[in-house]
Amino acid sequence: MSIDVYDGSTYLTQTFPDLPYIVGSGIMPTAMKAIMFGPPKKGKSIVLNQLALSVIHGQDWFGFKTHPKRVLYMNFEVGHKSWQIRLRKYCKGSGVGMNGNLLLVSDLMGIRLDTPTGQVEMEKLVAVHKPHLVIFDPFKKIISASSSAEENVLACTDFLDKLIYNYGVSIFICHHVRKSKIAQSGVVDLGSQEMMGTSHLAQWVDSMVSLVPVAQDKVRLEFELRHGEDIVKPINLELDRAMAGFKVVP
Repeated sequence: MSIDVYDGSTYLTQTFPDLPYIVGSGIMPTAMKAIMFGPPKKGKSIVLNQLALSVIHGQDWFGFKTHPKRVLYMNFEVGHKSWQIRLRKYCKGSGVGMNGNLLLVSDLMGIRLDTPTGQVEMEKLVAVHKPHLVIFDPFKKIISASSSAEENVLACTDFLDKLIYNYGVSIFICHHVRKSKIAQSGVVDLGSQEMMGTSHLAQWVDSMVSLVPVAQDKVRLEFELRHGEDIVKPINLELDRAMAGFKVVP
């Protein structure tokens, strides 16, 4: 490993390559990490299904540009039969098909990336299949302790940083929110602090996407992006149950 050092007197005249991306507007740059968090059973996995299918084709994801890339989706909450039904319904309703750029793993036991055994198994998958983007759904299934256990979370994120450095992959994690805080004025929204567990995750990722329920079958995606050149405004989505997917609405 070598460390490049630049002289400040000439730094502003240097030409650096544009930061490549998997999802544009700074949402998912190449070899970076993102997290989406929200309440359970409000559509996070559906949103990520649509992300994966958009990326393998290089099609827009809710209006955001993507580049066609290979995706490894590690799903630890839905078995293959239920996942197959959901994806089949979405592919039929949206006209977006599956292809060999999407690799699917459904293991209800998960894989513990804070342990040597889990790390060896995960690195083997990445080395063999060479994905550009790995989706972990949900975070609680990739560590052997609570997401509040700082030592375990650090061991997991340190390993993921090594995967990014050694293989150039991007990481997208699905996570839950803590229980709501209540004050006299009502429910308190703490932004990124709504995310369950240690604050290290919010500091570690480059992009945070929060899924906020607003009504029955309606959610809002909000973005906090380290590499976003401009502010990315929230987008409103409505679930089309017949399609098993979300659509952008005003």
